[in-house]
Amino acid sequence: MDPSTGSPLFIAQEALCYYPISTIYNSCPRYLFYALILASCVTRWTGWLADVFLGAAATYAGTAAIQAFILVSSQQKPQEPSLITIPFISSNTSLRKDFSQLVTETDHLTLAPASLELDADAVLAIVVTGYLVFLPLQSWSRVLTHDRARNLLFYLWNILMLAGSICALVYAAKVPNTPRQYMFCYPDIPPYSDTSSDGWQDSWRTSTWNNSVWETFSNVSRFGQIGDICYNPCFNTSQILRQQSSLHSATVTEDDSAAPSSHGFWNKILYSKRYIYSLIILCLVLNCLLLVFRFLPYKSRIPSSQIVVICKSRRKIWNDFKEDVRNGVKRPVNEKPGNEEGGTATPVAKQPSHLRRLRPFLTWQFLKAFLHVSVDAGILFGIFFSMIISPFTIVAFVVWVEWTLYNDGPSQESPQQVGQWAYLVSIALLVISAGILTLKYRLASSTELDNEIDALRKHLSDLEEKREARS
Repeated sequence: MDPSTGSPLFIAQEALCYYPISTIYNSCPRYLFYALILASCVTRWTGWLADVFLGAAATYAGTAAIQAFILVSSQQKPQEPSLITIPFISSNTSLRKDFSQLVTETDHLTLAPASLELDADAVLAIVVTGYLVFLPLQSWSRVLTHDRARNLLFYLWNILMLAGSICALVYAAKVPNTPRQYMFCYPDIPPYSDTSSDGWQDSWRTSTWNNSVWETFSNVSRFGQIGDICYNPCFNTSQILRQQSSLHSATVTEDDSAAPSSHGFWNKILYSKRYIYSLIILCLVLNCLLLVFRFLPYKSRIPSSQIVVICKSRRKIWNDFKEDVRNGVKRPVNEKPGNEEGGTATPVAKQPSHLRRLRPFLTWQFLKAFLHVSVDAGILFGIFFSMIISPFTIVAFVVWVEWTLYNDGPSQESPQQVGQWAYLVSIALLVISAGILTLKYRLASSTELDNEIDALRKHLSDLEEKREARS
């Protein structure tokens, strides 16, 4: 306590230390990414237009996946917790009107400086959405898988999104372990609701955190060197890919936490839905099922993973299923008792009727036919079920993750700033350029057409030579 006034020398209040979402992951670029994914699905039959939309979305999502790799491989090292002694303040103090989350009824607390990386939520939104959209695209779009080069690019992007999603989910699972943070202030100077760091100086921590806090508030001139209203130990932390001066410290309001000792605020910030993750796992299983169907040397009755092809061949698929089952029970039923030499039938004891009925279903031939039909039915069910569950999962995940990002706080930039609308203009210019290139033969002169014909003939000749060499 200050002996001259009788008030506490300083107070401790719960705080949130975080790096705000980077401008590249603000609302406008994220919504543009969702729009590009949707446009890729809608224009999948056009070829060139789908390439533009999916290519732009893939490069944006690829950047997010690489950041997910960096985040999970270079996580912030936790600092050793240290005990801080603080002035004892009763719970009925009048300071609560200025310090909503004041620490009361205790003379000590445990401090371990740390900070939240809110880019993790945006990265999770992008890479998981990019992975989930792969499931409906590979079942609906034949343009994306009609040649090996395009197919290779498509599956490489899928692998990148899967790896990025795993890293982002692993990082998100460790975020709730972030220790609670505190700021230390003079009781007569309320803090700002949000404060940014001016850059931490090593001289602000003399020895232990406890000594640093007490020495800072015991010396007014030393406190003035900090350049802030409150003393935030979390400002000495750092994150990879971030400038230390971009770190923010926000006060916790009564709406964020019901009581100083509860974790309501942290549970809201670090909120997660188990059923969302369950849907993601289900989509992963279905995706693996379709990949197994496409690449393993298994002779299936299902002609393709394309829904349109399956619908056209539904009658043939059903007849093939019935034929497999019929062949599985045909031979044992038609067998006649007797020896294999063609002699007189040997009298045998009459078998019970129920065993005779079960005998065709206990042969190895029927078991193979049953497994074949079961696997094909499972593939067929997985294909149709993926068409139902994957769009629902994408919508549910986007709604959930955008709500989480909304709770993370406002964007650093508004849609009117060039850092936000520049992405939309870039995509628009890319679409215009691709559209003009598709009309190049209509816009070309006769000389250009003649040169193009000669080049195509030479290219055709080279392809024929390669084909002959392979065959």
